[in-house]
Amino acid sequence: MDILHSVLKAVSGLTLSGLFQLLLTFVLGLIAVKYIVRLFARVLSRTTLDPSVQALVVNAGRGLLWFLLILILAPQLGIQVTSLITLLGVFGVAISLALQNSLSNVAGGISVLVSKPFSTGDFIEVTGGASGTVDSVGLFHTVIKTMDNHRVYIPNGMLSADQIVNYSVETERRLEMTFSVTYDCDAGEARDLIERTLLEDERIMREPAPYVRVWNLGASAVEILCRVWVPNSDYWEVRSAALERVKKALELAGVNIPYNQLDVRLYDIKRKGN
Repeated sequence: MDILHSVLKAVSGLTLSGLFQLLLTFVLGLIAVKYIVRLFARVLSRTTLDPSVQALVVNAGRGLLWFLLILILAPQLGIQVTSLITLLGVFGVAISLALQNSLSNVAGGISVLVSKPFSTGDFIEVTGGASGTVDSVGLFHTVIKTMDNHRVYIPNGMLSADQIVNYSVETERRLEMTFSVTYDCDAGEARDLIERTLLEDERIMREPAPYVRVWNLGASAVEILCRVWVPNSDYWEVRSAALERVKKALELAGVNIPYNQLDVRLYDIKRKGN
């Protein structure tokens, strides 16, 4: 109230020339803020910074320039700069207490934008189980689009503390599959057949060499583990094609693929005395 009273008193006491000088300072300051912000944004656009980081820096710069303009106008409005800074400090403490969660998300957003564990367009998975393509990185939330086209808003405070798996950052990815064959077939021949069938796909890399080995003797099947490297962009297509080709090759070779089944045996139990 004291500051408002001082402003009204200062404005009412201004002469025509003083009022003109105040308005001129405000208009020139407004033009200067717009020009500097526009120039700053143009310079940042030529850098390699992420667009989200550029927007954050531009907005922070705009806020700082507005604060400087207020400090310049304050003496002409009868406001002591020290009183204004003190008042802003009190408001800052009150706002920070009321918006703890939001400020945590802002800090998380800054951390994500600076450390860049992912970029727009990357496919990621977070600890909470959400996975999808990064649509946008905001100051409060990161938006991802799931494979079934749902938009998931993840608070940045939570995201910065979670484990993030980025599937898009590397150009190559290892594909792992397990095939099962029955115990009455030759596991070595089945293994060689599976490896030859996989290498028919040119998208499967020869280096590192495919790893195809008998991996486990299960309760009802011999399990053969396959690990191959593929281009990241072809991962899902190669996986689907490999499953189809291997199944067909095993069937043509007469190799049985086991499946869960239940054997029921009936016993004729005769009671004594019958």
